[in-house]
Amino acid sequence: MTAPAVAPVHRCAFHAGPTEAGVIAAALCRRALAAGSPVVAYVDDVVRRVLAERVPDTATVVFRERQVLVEEEPETLVEQWARQARPGTEDLVTVVCQQPFELAPDVERWWASEQVMTEAVAVRPVALTCLIDTTGHPAQVAMALGTHPVLWSEGGDLPNPDLRVPGVLPADGGCLAEAVLDPQTGAANRLWWHDRLATAGLPDGRRDEVVLVLHEAVTAAATLNGSPAGVPVRLSVAGDPASGIAVSGEVLSHTPCELLTPSEVPSDRRLLMLWLAEKVSPAVSLAVLPHPGGSRFLVSARPLDRV
Repeated sequence: MTAPAVAPVHRCAFHAGPTEAGVIAAALCRRALAAGSPVVAYVDDVVRRVLAERVPDTATVVFRERQVLVEEEPETLVEQWARQARPGTEDLVTVVCQQPFELAPDVERWWASEQVMTEAVAVRPVALTCLIDTTGHPAQVAMALGTHPVLWSEGGDLPNPDLRVPGVLPADGGCLAEAVLDPQTGAANRLWWHDRLATAGLPDGRRDEVVLVLHEAVTAAATLNGSPAGVPVRLSVAGDPASGIAVSGEVLSHTPCELLTPSEVPSDRRLLMLWLAEKVSPAVSLAVLPHPGGSRFLVSARPLDRV
């Protein structure tokens, strides 16, 4: 049997416009075809033309409509791709996806889908590359940075230093509390968070870290909104003291904002204290997700043995 050219991987390849996307797709296809591995491509007409110009064996590439990426569940797609592998070999199936955001503009849906893709690809003979246009909506770039473990750069793979997958509560998790907090009453807000987290059974030390980040998220949301109006918040919890408590706090802003990445100081200084609070709280993760008309700060803390 032949050895796979690369390990199963879910990567993101950033590009500026469809022509550059075609150049990247062509490089991926040439590498796969040279190794004798099958290729499946979900690309638009421009990228397909570039592929035809740069890859002499495009007749062996299986082209599929991008609409399928919206219609099928991620697990189903990965199973279909895995079946393209030649029987009796260890070859990977190379898949290139030009995400059709125009067909499904809900970025949170893509965020959830890409997380599932990462888990599914890790146990299948599939090398999946998602082409993300940096000239598109910033929320799409933020989603890609937040969900892809690997970045394609100059013909090679690099670990994604900004990957910070938000904690997802188990199905039995539920909403513990919802409120609209006054950003002018910081002490009262911190006490509100502390009381609810204590009710959930979160230990003192972990409560302090979570409350620090949640307090800064409320302050950042109010500052972004440019108004002293109340900030909507929600606290969810799962688990128990015996098995471990997982909590997730959501803070809503009416204003869109940039992705907060661990390796780069935010350009918007209104987010600086929130960024710093997360960095000094090792048991807490922070994600900025798109929300209709604004942003959603998701602050998560999982049991210490799962962090």
